[in-house]
Amino acid sequence: MKHAVPFLNLCISFVVFITALSLVVYMLASFVTGTYDVAFQIFDTLFLSPADRQLVLNGLNADFLHTIALLIVLMKAYRILVEYMRFYHIDIKYMMEMGIIASILELLFNYQSYSQDMRYVLLGIAVSFTTIYAFRHDTLVSAMKESRREMQKWIKDLED
Repeated sequence: MKHAVPFLNLCISFVVFITALSLVVYMLASFVTGTYDVAFQIFDTLFLSPADRQLVLNGLNADFLHTIALLIVLMKAYRILVEYMRFYHIDIKYMMEMGIIASILELLFNYQSYSQDMRYVLLGIAVSFTTIYAFRHDTLVSAMKESRREMQKWIKDLED
């Protein structure tokens, strides 16, 4: 049993590493293809009239901003995976940050894809997480530090 726990931790860390690597590859591919699509659509508008060009660029702005917002959420997910690989647990602080960012960005850039009820749910998530984060930030940070200390102590005890 003494050798099984470090091996299992190593296996789980490997799976998390592969997941984080896949996430990075997906972010890079999404960024490159999104930039290519934006550049291609911009070049297509060169020979359009100014009114038609403005219509195309208005739609393009919303899509591009939503892509950037998605990349921000994916970067936060990457950070959560890296923290898990380092400390073998996920901090609630990072999960709340991701919930705040994802719900607000979806409301800002992709609201037309959701029903009115779902918009209220996203708004409720954003407001409640932001309130908790604002008023309990010190508690979240101290809990994160304490759990890291305990995890490092636990890892040290396993190594001994």
